[in-house]
Amino acid sequence: MAEIRDSMRRSGLKQLPWLLCAAISPLAVWSPALCQATDAATTVHATYLALPLTSAQDAVGRKALDRYGIPFIDGALPGGTGQVQVGSRVKRIFLLGMTETMRPQAWSGPNDYSQRFFIGDNLGQIRLHYADGSTEEFPLILGESVWWGVTFFRSQNPFPTDAHLRSVFANALDLYPAAPVEDGKYVAVIVPKATALSSIEIVGSPEKKGSVAISGITVECAGNEEIAGATLLPPGNPSVELEKFAQEKALRPSGTDERPEAQRLEDLRHALYSNDGEYKGAVAAEVPQGYSGPDVSFKGNATASILQNAFYANVQDMLNKIDADGTYHTSTRGAINWGVGEFGTFKTDAGLYYKDSWSRDLGRSLQELTELGYLDQATRTADYSLRSERLWENPAIQYHGEVLPPHWSRVINRPDPSGPFENDGHALISLFLYKVWERVRDRDAWLRSRWTDVKAAGDWIPWEFDHPELSGAANGVLYTTGESAGGKGYSVYPDFVCMTALQALAQMADSIGETQSAALWRDRAEKMRKAIPARYLINDPKYGQTWTLESAGWANKGTVLGPLIFLADTKGFAPEDDDPALRRANEAAFQRLIDSYKPLGFYGEGMGYGQGFVTQAALLLDRMNDVTPMLDWTAKEIYDPRFDLFVVPEGVVIDPSRKFWFKTGDLGNGVQEAEIIKALRIVIGVDDTQPQRVRIFPRMPYGWNEVAVEKYPVLFEHAGKTDTALVHYKLERTAARMNLDIAADKELGAVAVRVGPFVERPSASSVRVNGKSPARPSIEHSGDSWWVRFTTPVGPGGIPHELRSKG
Repeated sequence: MAEIRDSMRRSGLKQLPWLLCAAISPLAVWSPALCQATDAATTVHATYLALPLTSAQDAVGRKALDRYGIPFIDGALPGGTGQVQVGSRVKRIFLLGMTETMRPQAWSGPNDYSQRFFIGDNLGQIRLHYADGSTEEFPLILGESVWWGVTFFRSQNPFPTDAHLRSVFANALDLYPAAPVEDGKYVAVIVPKATALSSIEIVGSPEKKGSVAISGITVECAGNEEIAGATLLPPGNPSVELEKFAQEKALRPSGTDERPEAQRLEDLRHALYSNDGEYKGAVAAEVPQGYSGPDVSFKGNATASILQNAFYANVQDMLNKIDADGTYHTSTRGAINWGVGEFGTFKTDAGLYYKDSWSRDLGRSLQELTELGYLDQATRTADYSLRSERLWENPAIQYHGEVLPPHWSRVINRPDPSGPFENDGHALISLFLYKVWERVRDRDAWLRSRWTDVKAAGDWIPWEFDHPELSGAANGVLYTTGESAGGKGYSVYPDFVCMTALQALAQMADSIGETQSAALWRDRAEKMRKAIPARYLINDPKYGQTWTLESAGWANKGTVLGPLIFLADTKGFAPEDDDPALRRANEAAFQRLIDSYKPLGFYGEGMGYGQGFVTQAALLLDRMNDVTPMLDWTAKEIYDPRFDLFVVPEGVVIDPSRKFWFKTGDLGNGVQEAEIIKALRIVIGVDDTQPQRVRIFPRMPYGWNEVAVEKYPVLFEHAGKTDTALVHYKLERTAARMNLDIAADKELGAVAVRVGPFVERPSASSVRVNGKSPARPSIEHSGDSWWVRFTTPVGPGGIPHELRSKG
C-alpha cells in the first residue's frame, strides 16, 4: 500500500487512497488500515474507518452507506452485543442503528417486563476500554440513546400532528435524526478520551430479553494511527446539521447529566403515554351520529361520564362492522392500529381485521347487539354465519385428509384446515343464534327454515367426541386450537361455553319437535358438566379448589373465569344463579387472578379477555370495592382526551411504575369492545336471560350517583308467549339512600328488583321506588356490600313525566 501512495504522489494525483482502493475492489480491507488522511501535499480530510462487527467479517463487496455525510459499512453486530477491537486513538465514534430489537409475543404475561420496553428503560451500555486500563461507559436508554426503528417509521402518529411531542422528543433523544427513518437506523456519536482506545464493548441488560441493534461502527481518526482489520471508507462530508448535533448531543458518559436527562425522559413519557394527569377535567356527553339504541346515563364522576360515552361509541362501532347482507367485520373499516407489542404510536386507516370474521368476535358482539334490540342486523348476521358454516363442505378444504362437517373455526369466512377446532368461537356464535331465536317474531318458522344449518352447529360438538383421532377430544372434554387454550390444549373456557351452547340449542330443538337432536345435545352437555370439574379443578395450596392455569389463554389467563361469566348469558345476573358446586372454585379463581396482577383494577393487556372478563366477574360476585377501580381503569384505558376517543382498543400496556400506559392493537377490535359492553350491561342490570322472570339488578359503582336507562329492551314472557318491552328507570344515590323510578311501555307484572351497593347495612327506609317505600324489602349482604331486594309492579302506569316525554 505504501508503494501505491508513493506512486500517487509521484504522479501528482490529489485523490485520496479510498478511490484507488475502490478501483481495485469495491471495499478493500487494509490490514492494518492507516488512520490518516494524506500527507501535507494533499487536501486534508477526515479519515473514516469501519470497524468489523464480527471477528471474521468480510467487508469485500459489502455495501457502503452514506448517512448525513458519514460513511458506514452496513452489517450487524450478532445478538446486539459483543466487543470490537480498535487499538488506536480515535477522534469520534459513529454508530449506526441504535434501535431496540424486542418484539413481545401477543398475550405475553403482563408481569414479564423483560419482554416489554418503555421510555427510560436501560438496555445496557457501550463500554470503552482504553489502553491505559481505564474504562468509560455510555448508557443505552430508550428515549435517549436508543429508539424504535422501522416500527416508528411504520406507525408515526401522533408525531406529525403534535408539535409539543416532537419538541420534547428532540430534546430527549441523543440520536440523529429525531424523526422517523425509513430503514429504522439512527446515528449516535461518542467522543472518547484523548488516549488510545483498545476496544468498544456493547453490553446488553440482563433484565431484558431484547438487545440494541447496531449495524455499523465508523471511527474518525485522530492522527496517523493504525487499526487492524478495519476498512478505509470514503472521506464523507458531514452535513451542517449532523456536525451541530455531534457537537451538542454526543452520548453522555454514565454519571453525567443524570438529573436533566431524567427530566427530559419524564417529559417524553408525559407527552407520548397516557397518565392520570389527563383525567381530571369534566368529560362532555357524546352520542355518535346515527345511534338509535337505548339511552343510558352514568353520572357521579369522570369515570361514569367516560363510560357513558363509551357505551354509545362502542355499540355504534359494533353496528358499523355489519354490512347490509349481514357480513361481519372484526375490525372497523380504516380503524387506527397501534400494533401488537409496540410502544404507543399508531397508524391510521388500517382496519387490520376488516376482511376477517373472527368467530369469537362475531359471536360475542352479536350477542350484545341482540340483547340491545338490534334484531334486524342480528338476523342478517345470523344468516351470514349459517352460510359461512357450510364453507367446510368444500372438498378442497381437508383436515388430515378428511372433509370436516360444517362448523365455525377461527375466521368463519376463511376456513383454515391447520386449526379447525376454535371451540369457543363456535359456541359463542351458537349462543348468538339462540338469542336471535328467542326474539324473532315467528321463531318456529324462523328456526324450521334454518334447521339444517342450526342442527349442524349443534352436531359439531358431539362429532368432535365421536372422532377423537381427528379432534383430540379426550376424557369428556374438548381439545381447542385457539387462543382461549393458550394456542392449543384443553381449557375450561371453551369447554364451558360449548356445554352452555348445547343446552341452549337443545331448547331450540325441542321447540319445533326435534327431540332426537335435543336429547343428543343435552346428553353431551351433561357429560361435559361432569367431566369439566374432573379435568380442570385443582387444589391450590393458597386458594384451595380452583381452576387450573394449564392452557389458560390470553395475557391475564382470564379464561379461568369462564364458568362464572358465562352464567350472565343464559342463567342470570343474580349471585344465586351460579352453580353452587362451582361457586368456591370461581371465587378462588377470581381472587388468585386479582392477586396476581398489579395495580388492582388494571387488566387491559386484552381489553375484552382481561379487563372485560375480570370486571364482569367482580360484578357478578358483588365485589363492588374491586369493581370501582376496575371501571376507573376501564375508563382510562378507553378514553384518550388528546384524540377524543371512546372506542375500546384491543389492548393497553402499563409501565412498571404503573404511572403511564399506552394502547396496543386494533381500535374497536370486536370481542374487546363487546366484552366491555357486556360489563356495562351488568352494571345496568336489566336481566332477561330467563324471560319468564325478568329482574332488574343494577350495580351502581361506588363514586357514581346515577345509573339510568330509557327505551331499554327487555324480553319477557306473557301467557306462554315472549314479547319485548322497553324499560325506563333512573336509580339515584343520595347520601345513604337510593331512589328508583321505574316503568315500561308494556305490563311486565311483578318484577324482582335489587338495588345497591351500600357500604353499611341499610334499613327499609333506605330505598324509595317510584316515590314510595317498597313492600317487604329484604336486606342482604353479598360480596363485599349490602343490598336491598324487593318486588315491584312495572308497567306503563308508573312512567314519570320526564320519561314519558322521551319514551
